[in-house]
Amino acid sequence: MSRLEDVECLVPGAGRSERMGSWKPAIAFGESTIIQTVVSRALHVCAGVVLVTGYRGAELAFLFRDVPRVRLVENPDWRLGMFSSIRRGVAHVRTGKFFVMLGDMPWTPPEVYRALFQCAPADFVFPVFDGKRGHPVLCSARVKDEVLRADPASGSMKKIASRLTVEELSWRDDSIHRDIDAVEDLA
Repeated sequence: MSRLEDVECLVPGAGRSERMGSWKPAIAFGESTIIQTVVSRALHVCAGVVLVTGYRGAELAFLFRDVPRVRLVENPDWRLGMFSSIRRGVAHVRTGKFFVMLGDMPWTPPEVYRALFQCAPADFVFPVFDGKRGHPVLCSARVKDEVLRADPASGSMKKIASRLTVEELSWRDDSIHRDIDAVEDLA
């Protein structure tokens, strides 16, 4: 399968993983780590990944030092929350459309990205399983503009989506929801 050359993926990976008790990006998953799996699956489809770092950013820089299609962007304000990381990363996305994928969702297959890209155009295209939206989310250039205008401390993707056009794609399983917040989630 060819890559979607005109779409990048933004992965916020700046947080401390406080609920987990250990730093999630470096936890072993399969033959690599959680964050490497998420990024690898995005790179299977996307032109590149903008990985936003913060807490322990030097370790992420080391993990991806030899991956040319990954651009690391530091978020010095990572303590403000995930939206501040999305906002920081959006400023570095080079493509009009882009995906947002969470750094703790290693079960999501590359096929989801392709299916979302094939949907009717909208500002946000969400995969949906069992009536609940998941990730990755395909975003338009208009979303990028709105994110950059929003306050990094109080803005949210949910607020922005409420003002823009949205499409939903029915997905076949819960991989679009499965994240890792606790040790039990790895089982």
